[in-house]
Amino acid sequence: MKSEYNIALIGELKGCVDTTLEVLVKREFPVGKIFPLVNTEEELDNVMFSGKSIDASLLEGFDWQQVDIAFFMTDIETTQKWADIASEYCIVIDNSGIFAEDAQVPLVQIDVNEEEIGRYSESNKISIPSNETAQLALAVKQLHQEVGLVRVTVASYHSVSAVGKKGVTTLAGETARLLNAKSVEESFFPQQTAFNIFPQMGDLNEQGVALSELRIINELRRLLNDPSIIVSPTQVVVPMFYGCAQAVHLQTHYPVDLEEVAQSLHHSEGVVLSSSVVEYPNMINDVTGNEMVHVGRLRQDVCDPSGINLWVCADNVFFGVACNAVQVAERLIQTYI
Repeated sequence: MKSEYNIALIGELKGCVDTTLEVLVKREFPVGKIFPLVNTEEELDNVMFSGKSIDASLLEGFDWQQVDIAFFMTDIETTQKWADIASEYCIVIDNSGIFAEDAQVPLVQIDVNEEEIGRYSESNKISIPSNETAQLALAVKQLHQEVGLVRVTVASYHSVSAVGKKGVTTLAGETARLLNAKSVEESFFPQQTAFNIFPQMGDLNEQGVALSELRIINELRRLLNDPSIIVSPTQVVVPMFYGCAQAVHLQTHYPVDLEEVAQSLHHSEGVVLSSSVVEYPNMINDVTGNEMVHVGRLRQDVCDPSGINLWVCADNVFFGVACNAVQVAERLIQTYI
């Protein structure tokens, strides 16, 4: 283990990159040099790390030999263009989902299957799941091990920050315009975000399924090492800036006592269970800026004796991107490099 590691971060500077830098400081990660990287000159800006301003550089022409670990927290196109090049010189930790089905690239969620990190040397890359899959996997992993799951049905109520800063500014702008009796301008979202909800995150295929919904299916099966689980996801965009809440229905192989399920959740690392069946987390006070996955409204299905319902919440950026990436890097340097 080295005393310090040089880190590259590829993503929105005033979004996931800023948040990841905050987490690196908070968790006292042994950082040497920081290299924020962007695609275009228009994106060039500075970030703050440990009280110091650091200027971003362009990906084009960057010398990857300067870096030990590269966090790719960007779109599929950018990862597709640069991750293979970067992995020739440093270890890539990717959140885009492009490697989710690549058998040579381990898909890792801490406290679910972190032993997979040891396979990083097959490609010099590690994939981390989407925030939706990450919080869902943490919530169901222990129960799946103890009882076994037949089916997971999940409706994810996602904030606009799922698409980055442009989502946040869109919701803020639309809200301000409508409150001032002005019409909403057309945006990249399929519908108005302010005071509205709609069941679409990204483009839908001919079957009406989004790529990000398919990603949840593939990632959850892989993280739980069970390709037989039926996973049925629906993504909904809600007028919220940060966070992701999920209404989850689980079907187990046989009826399970609710106390057994509660004990399973209490023994799950990274999960906080509400103290009673009528309580649930507050998305503002409990979830935003928190690295834990919160579970509430745990109850048995009133019609299906093998059914369990629960409400699962997490901060999609702080937990889902930043903490997950940094925790994987921590395990990597502690055990493998």
